Formats: sequence, structure tokens, C-alpha cells
Amino acid sequence: MLLQTEGVSKKFNGIYALRDVDFSLEAGEIHGLVGENGAGKSTLIKLLTGVYRLREGRVLWNGQPVSITSPADSRRLGIRVIHQDRTLIPAFNGVENCYLGLEYPTRLGRVDWAAMERRVRRTMEGMGIALDLKKTAAELSPPQRTELEIVRARMTDCRLLILDEPTASLTDQEAERLFRLVRELGRQGTAILYVTHRLDEIFRLTDRVTVLRNGWLVETLPTASVTKEELVAKMTDQTAVEPPRRRETFGPALLEVRNLATRDGRVREGNLTVRGGEILGLFGLGGSGRTELLECIFGCRRAAGGTVALDGKARPGLTPEKAIRSGMVLISEDRRGKAMIANLSVRDNILLSSIDTYARRGVLRTKAGNAAAAEQIDALRIRLASPLQRMAELSGGNQQKAVFARALMTAPRVFLCDEPTQAVDVATRGDIHRLLREKADRGAGVLYVSSDLKELLEVADTIAVMVRGRTVQCWKNENLTARQVLACCYADQEKEAQP
Repeated sequence: MLLQTEGVSKKFNGIYALRDVDFSLEAGEIHGLVGENGAGKSTLIKLLTGVYRLREGRVLWNGQPVSITSPADSRRLGIRVIHQDRTLIPAFNGVENCYLGLEYPTRLGRVDWAAMERRVRRTMEGMGIALDLKKTAAELSPPQRTELEIVRARMTDCRLLILDEPTASLTDQEAERLFRLVRELGRQGTAILYVTHRLDEIFRLTDRVTVLRNGWLVETLPTASVTKEELVAKMTDQTAVEPPRRRETFGPALLEVRNLATRDGRVREGNLTVRGGEILGLFGLGGSGRTELLECIFGCRRAAGGTVALDGKARPGLTPEKAIRSGMVLISEDRRGKAMIANLSVRDNILLSSIDTYARRGVLRTKAGNAAAAEQIDALRIRLASPLQRMAELSGGNQQKAVFARALMTAPRVFLCDEPTQAVDVATRGDIHRLLREKADRGAGVLYVSSDLKELLEVADTIAVMVRGRTVQCWKNENLTARQVLACCYADQEKEAQP
């Protein structure tokens, strides 16, 4: 047995985040770790990687007790982790990123860049990866950045690789590329701890799966011996969430986008209409311009041409402030970077977009602000110790609910949602779907971007496709299949590539 934990527990402010966890992992095994947000998955990972110090229980490595008191201790054992928030430096090229934390070789008193590149290439070749190492991390696609992180992890003796929501921002086709690599690493003897909320991936990839719930280990069992419904029940004490219903009739157009283009060329021709009561799904392959289109509509990315109209009235020169005042909100895919301030309290994050309403002469009216935030916390069932708890201390799903709470404080009529269920658990995913459907039923319009085509087909009333910066097709979601949507993506991509 490569790794074992015995009676591992961890508590914060007297409350246990993990309690008496006995866990094991074999060399070459692909082991799934599942549970709702707040179940203890991140806490377990941070104990194994030395971010948190273990004070209750013990860890065994190859059958021998070990002390992991820092990330350096974890790395010496051969444990590496790839977080859902990538840790590459955007301005560094592939070689520089792979050598983060490693000593640079020298020759004649100078850095031997050629030797560094040779070592990185040998590592890539051993895994069947081909990357342009001269490109910066910012220039790579999401799956290429994930591959570069894996190469970086394998630059040393990586015995256990922890993948935390590795496909959260990948399309289905990009995820397939990652799956092939994960299987190859397993065949080479590397143990994989695969953490995800996408249960389909658990059944496709893993040998065994461990379920955590409220800090307790519920069960570890062979993946082939359990169904998806049974796994969800073990995680949540309930069966799989039914997808929300779809609408067939809609109100007038709330948002109209015509020939929108961005100055950086990421969006070349965006055309779409979102009507009252409608959830319009927007799908595209990696690099198609989905996120950039939403950012341009909202005014946080400069437009080079085209128009955005709200309630039939053109709104030139939109900024995020003007967009919010006009009844539009953006739920960003980059939750930690753009949608929240980690060190502020949950209450303050919820009040950010409507702070003028709850302030007098620049000072927060505490009683009114507390009451408004508490109302949203109760309505969205945000799990926390106190409204004054730091946002960073919440689980990912509860952070996302708080982001929605802030958006709801401005009473929006148009929701721009970019990967709104990325890296959240099954129950939270269902809560977000139901929330958006309720808002649509009350007359709001929703533009919903997701890399998960299956999710879009479940949630959206209509589906638009974006290819290389252009919206190219829109269907009513009636007997629509994933094959039809993907065929459109690839057909138009090939057409665009022709001279």
C-alpha cells in the first residue's frame, strides 16, 4: 500500500472538518474522491500536501509512519497536486514553468537553458505529450496548461499525483485528452487521487472511489460495484437531482447583441437574443470566445464594433457599473480571481454591488446590511459559521452561492452566467439550476455558458454555438443531441480554417 491514513482528523475553531478518516491508496491506482462541497475533500488534500499540519491521526507511506509538516515534506515523499486554480506563471514559458521550485542547472557559470529544455522534453516524451515550450502559459489552451502542470509534477519523482477538479474548465473533447494521459500515468505506476464533482468521470476513470460526507468517510468501494444514483445517495442522503423543466414560450427580448466584436479579436461577430423567461445556452470548443463575448456584453472587455441593447434600447459604452445599473449581472468563471474578495467577510462580499444602498456618508449601516445579507444567506442556504466569516474559508459551492447572492442584491433582469456550476457539488449544482429557472419564470433572461454540453442540454431552452469568435447556429432545445451540437462546432471550425 503506497498511502494510508489512520484516524486522521482536523478541526477549525473547535469544529471538525475531518473526523477519523481511514483511507488507502495503492501504487498505479486511479482512486476517485467525491463528496459535497464542505465534505472535507480539500482538507484531506491539504493535510497530505503539508498545507495543514496533522495533529490527530497518522499518515503511513509504504507502510511506514511519516510526518508531513510542510509542502516540502510532501514533495520529498513524491506527492504532487494540481489544483483547479492553475499555479503556472502566465508570463513564463513552458521550460520556466516546469522548473518552478527546482534548481537551475549551470554551465560555465551561466544557466544552461539547453539542458533544461532537454530534460523537460524527455519528461514530455515519456508521457506522450507534445507542447510548444517557447509559448508562455498565457498562450496555451486550458488542456495544454493542465498537461504542462502534469509535466512539471513529473519533473521529480512523482509517486502520487492529486488532480483537483482537473476538467472544470475543459470541454468534453479536451477532457478526453486528459483522460488518456491519466490512464497512461496509472499504467506507469503513478497513483492518482482524482477529485471531481463530475460523477461520469469517476465511472470512466477510477478503480475505486471514496465518499466523504460532513467530514466523515462514508465508504470506499470498487467503482464498478456502485451506480451513479447510489453514489449520490451516499454523498447527500438523497437520490440524483432531477433536471429543471424547460420553457416553450418566452416574453420580449431583454438582451440583443448584434455583430459584437472585441478589440483583441477573440470575438469577431457575436449575435444573440435573450428573451424574458428564457435560458439561452452558449456552447463552444476551447478558445471559441464564449467567455470573451460575455465580458464584452457586460463592459469589462473593450468592444471594437457592434451593439448591445437592453429592453430594446442600445447601450453604447457599457461598463460593469452601468451594466449593473441597467439590470444586468455577470457571474464570472474565475470565481476567486474576479467574482469575490477572499479576505473580506461573506457579508461584505454579498453587499459589494449594492453597497450604496446600505451606506450613509461612506459608512455601512450595519443593521440594515446585516439583515439584507442574512436574508440572502437563508434564501440560498449558504453554509457558514457566521456572516462575518472570511469568504476564503467557505467551500467552493458556498462561495458560488455567495457570488449569486451578491448578484441578486441588485435585482437583475439579465443574468450572464459563465460556468456557474464549475467545481461545485451535485446538490449545489441543482440549487443553481433551480434558482436560475425560478428567475426565468419570473421574467428574467439567462445567458448560460458551460463547457459541459450534457448540462446545457438539460438546462437550456435554446442553445447557441460559437466557433472561432462567431455565433454560427441557434436551436430550440427540442430533441437536440450532443452529436448535432458538436458536429456544428467542428464543421464550422473546419470551414473557418479554410483559406
